[in-house]
Amino acid sequence: MKDRNSLLPKRLARALRAAGVVTLVTAAMTLPLSSAAQTMLDPNLQVTTVLSAGLNQPIGIVFLNANDYFVLEKASGQVKRVIAGVLQPTPVLDLPVNSNSERGLLSMVLHPDFPATPFAYVRWTESSTGADSTAVLDVPLLGNRLDRFVWNGSTFTQDINLVRLRSLQTDNIAVPGHEGTNNGAAQGNHNGGVLRFGPDGKLYLYMGDQGRRGWLQNLGNGPFLTEPRTDDTFGGPAPDNAHLSGVILRLNPDGSAPADNPFFAVGAAMGGEVGANLQKIYSYGHRNGFGMAFDPYSGSLWETENADDAYSELNRVVPGMNGGWIQLAGPLGRMSDWKFIETTQFGSALQQVRYPPTRAAYTASLALSRLLMLPGATYVDPELSWRYEIGPSGTTFVKGVALGPEYDGTLWMGSARSFAQVGANGGCVSHQADDGSPACRYKCRSASRRQGGGQSFPGTEVRRHGE
Repeated sequence: MKDRNSLLPKRLARALRAAGVVTLVTAAMTLPLSSAAQTMLDPNLQVTTVLSAGLNQPIGIVFLNANDYFVLEKASGQVKRVIAGVLQPTPVLDLPVNSNSERGLLSMVLHPDFPATPFAYVRWTESSTGADSTAVLDVPLLGNRLDRFVWNGSTFTQDINLVRLRSLQTDNIAVPGHEGTNNGAAQGNHNGGVLRFGPDGKLYLYMGDQGRRGWLQNLGNGPFLTEPRTDDTFGGPAPDNAHLSGVILRLNPDGSAPADNPFFAVGAAMGGEVGANLQKIYSYGHRNGFGMAFDPYSGSLWETENADDAYSELNRVVPGMNGGWIQLAGPLGRMSDWKFIETTQFGSALQQVRYPPTRAAYTASLALSRLLMLPGATYVDPELSWRYEIGPSGTTFVKGVALGPEYDGTLWMGSARSFAQVGANGGCVSHQADDGSPACRYKCRSASRRQGGGQSFPGTEVRRHGE
């Protein structure tokens, strides 16, 4: 029995170490899997054990060099150091996290000039108890944090807080005047969490929608058809601090908003808390995701986006992008199919009772007309989508030929694939390679057991942009 946490494709790990940062493509747990469940389909790659004990729910790796790296643990809030394959006895950082559902210690990136500039940036969900916790209500309202830490060569110490985002989802409490539209229970999901420094030296932060139903989810008046036109018991639908969600933020390393952000002027004209938040937004209309990466050759930003039930996405993000959520998911040309699945299968819900899928438009043109388009925004179809939810997770690019020239510039992503419609056979790792054509076609190869043949995921329709 091999511990799944200890496994990385040997050649892949070597290539990614050269890039400096790796995010695990699955939020790996400590449950062991049989070797039969781990099938390498690519004959050019192999898997080797690099660490077989001492980790609990590792969610990311950050390399200092080829033999010295940090491992993040989602539920313990600890960052552990591994030197020459040996797990060091004392964590370099220990944060009091709430790890309910998708919360916890989520991501860490080093400053581009590290260690000369000894800063690390950490996304984590704060526990309101002051200690690690798992209860859904043990978080402050704005408990999803971005903090900067200073490295002294052996430990991290906190420097400053840069951003506080929503974490408390008490949508089980009815909004006054809208009784009967509340959920059955509080939630802890849709925190996003990925951090990346771009080639422009700016810090990019992926934040999930937190179940909000406001401006940034393309509902200008919120989810209700009658007054009061709020989003939830904490206000909205405008993106104040409690409703800044479903976005990719672009920040200076000190947390301020760059003056060339797409909505900087709009926010400046609006002023106040909402205006200041708009100034930080790079793109919006996103549901939730765990993968974000920059193409090392073009500099383009890519993100993976989880579906509710239909149309997981792989997106190339442009400045000012509106991804379309919650008016639609997947390409505009499949709008009617998305609505059909969401209204007839898997419980016919979009997680929030206050905005059911029956409210979605019946046609692509109507969906487009309903989008809340900030000045300068542009709607962008996904480059690749899957008809049913595949649970896309972490993603990264390979730069260089350490894996072989055929992998240079390819994007790698993981998926959970629990739905029967997409195989229901556990996680997988795949890679997509742009073949250079204007249509940006992709070739996909799974790195775990799959059913059937061909280039697409089992039991699912894969759609490229424009099809």
